[in-house]
Amino acid sequence: MVEPRAKGFEIDASGEGAERLPRDESNLIARVARSVSELRGRKLEGARLVVSNQIPLLRGLGSSSAAIIAGISVYEALSREHFNEEELFGYALRFEDHGDNLGPSFLGGLVIACMIERTGQRSLVTVKREWPAQVKIVLCIPEFEMDTSQMRQVLPREVKLADAVFNLQRAALLQALISKGRFDLFSEALRDRLHQPHRVPHGPGLTEVLRLNDETQNHVGLLGVAISGAGSTLIAFATENFSEIGAEMSYRLATAGVRSRTLEVDVDNQGRRVRSIE
Repeated sequence: MVEPRAKGFEIDASGEGAERLPRDESNLIARVARSVSELRGRKLEGARLVVSNQIPLLRGLGSSSAAIIAGISVYEALSREHFNEEELFGYALRFEDHGDNLGPSFLGGLVIACMIERTGQRSLVTVKREWPAQVKIVLCIPEFEMDTSQMRQVLPREVKLADAVFNLQRAALLQALISKGRFDLFSEALRDRLHQPHRVPHGPGLTEVLRLNDETQNHVGLLGVAISGAGSTLIAFATENFSEIGAEMSYRLATAGVRSRTLEVDVDNQGRRVRSIE
């Protein structure tokens, strides 16, 4: 919720990681709103922001992208301007240099985000499709964090051609299987040679959970498992038996001495929603 005020930003935060969120101008949402106003030559007096965060922080779940989209939305609310999609992503990319989380944070659903660079200008092209309602998500969140910037540093600068082809095939397979409802191919589409092999050594227990991709037939309803973003969260796709699948993921982490918690979530196919409260 955004309430205009005479001077400065005040953040009333609750929910996930609320005790760690800045309550003043240093909050990412406020910083983005201020920056957009400066880029547009406008002056924002300030606002009281009521933030109910449902995204665990530093767990590979896109909390920063959600905050960036929220910050731009705060600017729109206070300035009474409205950006089209191209304009909004143009500002968002100033704060995060890739669109894989920005796209779905704004649009919802399953979003393919493609960065385009021409004549020194960067833009983001997105294609959204509805996520199938029968496929739910189970998150297993270890107690340890994996910083995104550090996890980028562990990735190799060059990759083998065979590994690049392997991942391109599975990226295409994921889109095709969702289009045709071939959910039996999910675990194969989630296999990866470009990032997970380099990141799992930095998270105890992750390897054991990812082995579920080889054992989906032993767990009713399980379609496949992957690392969410840069980690540490593990994400399972399933059609039933969600609590049992979550318990199995937590058990495998526990055998590596890692405590965790699980969340069963639906996919939001609507994306950002703005409404006026009179």
